[in-house]
Amino acid sequence: MGETLADKNQAYWNNASQLVFKDKWVHDLQNQISEFLMGNLDWIGVQSPTVDNSRQTKLMDYACGNGIVSRSLHRHFSKCIGIDLSDGMLDKYRATAVELGLDESRMLAVQGDLLAPTVTQTEPPLSEEELSGFDLVAICMALHHVDDIVLATKRLAERLRPGGVLLIIDWATRNSSHKTEQQASVQTTPSVSENHHHHHHHHMNDTIDPKHPAAHTISHDSFSQSQIFSLFEQAGCGESQLVLADRLSPVPGARSGEMQLFWARATKL
Repeated sequence: MGETLADKNQAYWNNASQLVFKDKWVHDLQNQISEFLMGNLDWIGVQSPTVDNSRQTKLMDYACGNGIVSRSLHRHFSKCIGIDLSDGMLDKYRATAVELGLDESRMLAVQGDLLAPTVTQTEPPLSEEELSGFDLVAICMALHHVDDIVLATKRLAERLRPGGVLLIIDWATRNSSHKTEQQASVQTTPSVSENHHHHHHHHMNDTIDPKHPAAHTISHDSFSQSQIFSLFEQAGCGESQLVLADRLSPVPGARSGEMQLFWARATKL
């Protein structure tokens, strides 16, 4: 069997992890993501741990990188588990935990691939119980690096408790460069991709330049709302909602030089 997309990502991000977070555009992007997460807890469905701590609340930060989701939301969970293919990225996640003053009982870095057709043991080895029953499973800026996005969202939803929330943060398909002020308010419609008023601005301007050093690690340049909602539905989740960023983000690797974030969430039925 040849090299998989997961293999390519693992190799690339092991090296890139040392440099990527020094880029200003990445720093600004993470601030934009974090600002939204901390300002929209009710929308996400985050509830702070109860005073009596009768039930441990858990966050899975999948393809965690340096842990921007955990950094933003850790106060609202008893435990955050960051999972990544790349040891280099897990080192960054551990550094974030140290910076936040959280030990492994509160913020744990785990190497593994939970999205493969056959899921192998993580490192350190975690039991099925430890890897299930999550209140929130988030995959941030990583779904576009995944080969089988239907299987991936199913695998992530399987890790949730009933009523738990699956959160996807990634790039939105823009059919029109004039339709970016659509609002940052919570909405379930209209679709990200359903604006066809300016046919000369089609979404090809959002594709990643094939010469970009990370191009070989990417499976999808962006996602439409209908695509994301379909993934949620196939993964056994409902109450799907999607919010578009109120501004474009500079992305040096994109043909147009900028892309639009979205945050999407759904509840496990």
